[in-house]
Amino acid sequence: MKHYTGILLHDHETALYHFGTDHAECNVHIIRYLRKNTEETGNAWSGEMSALLCEMNRERKELLGQGFPSFPPAILREYEEKYFSLIRKGEAENKTTRHKYAKKEEKTLLNRMDKYSHNHLLFLHDFSVPFDDNISERDLRKAKNRQKMAGGFRKESGSEMYCSIMTVIETLKKRKMGIIENIKMLFMGTPAIF
Repeated sequence: MKHYTGILLHDHETALYHFGTDHAECNVHIIRYLRKNTEETGNAWSGEMSALLCEMNRERKELLGQGFPSFPPAILREYEEKYFSLIRKGEAENKTTRHKYAKKEEKTLLNRMDKYSHNHLLFLHDFSVPFDDNISERDLRKAKNRQKMAGGFRKESGSEMYCSIMTVIETLKKRKMGIIENIKMLFMGTPAIF
């Protein structure tokens, strides 16, 4: 991690802020927090923010499909203004939130979304940055499920072997390359994916 120079996408893991050149945060996790906030407080800002994030992602996918690398500056400004106006609305609504615990959690969420706004909105500025980290979580789930199975990994060498095999298979899938043919090539000493 010390030598990584790209953008790290994570779930607000503050220890990771010491690595990489920039950071993006998973917006699906933020949407979950916003939904929880709406249920607990009944405040409107969180539902509106969730809808705004989903709208941004939809528009981004459309532009991405048309070959654009990012939003035009005028649309970026408009989205950012909406984002920050909803945070201000949330701060105003938070003052009237009745339940003490919900009020504190809502204030924490508002502060986080304000302070780390660049990280939450990086997917708007750079279309190479994903909206969420669901792909990496899906990839890790396979290893976690294998670990939970009866027997799991009895030795560290077994887990290392499993990870090496799955790395090759998942890389081939992501690159839309034939799995069986390329594994055969790998055993014959001519790896095609590296």
